[in-house]
Amino acid sequence: MALHNDLLEQAYHLALREPRRPRQASLRRAVSSAYYALYHLLVHDGTRVLAPPNPGKLRLQVRRAFAHSDMKAVCQQFALGDHTKLKSGTQNLVDTPIEAQLASVAEAFVTLQEQRHRADYDVSRPLSRFDVLQKVDLVQQAFADWNAVRGTPNAKVFLAALLLQRHWNR
Repeated sequence: MALHNDLLEQAYHLALREPRRPRQASLRRAVSSAYYALYHLLVHDGTRVLAPPNPGKLRLQVRRAFAHSDMKAVCQQFALGDHTKLKSGTQNLVDTPIEAQLASVAEAFVTLQEQRHRADYDVSRPLSRFDVLQKVDLVQQAFADWNAVRGTPNAKVFLAALLLQRHWNR
């Protein structure tokens, strides 16, 4: 099984681990695992689209080049669902309209990255199992939405933009 699927499974496991009184550590790690499940899904598919299978080490290098902050910036643009809100280098590559499922995946990425930061760094606010399961379910839905659009031209532009957009407007 691919890492992203394992991480999503782990997120559910951690969210449901203690049946009566879930530990904050389990809930916080569930949010983090959920975010990383979506991150690794996009990086996996981006690498598959952008790098040939041989030599194998090339794909590993490309995987390492994806940056969380760059990915968030691209996702914030795609989440709006409006091609006119994309940076010009990306805007010229996108077919209109941007699919609702693609915008949903982008929005989920932004939301989950912010929630992961809160879960990891803001320990003053306790998490509830209900809220954590909603976040994990959001990633599950993002996986489904991604499966619906992953082969589209816009999805391929999206994946390339996650890695390259900051270089396109130079």
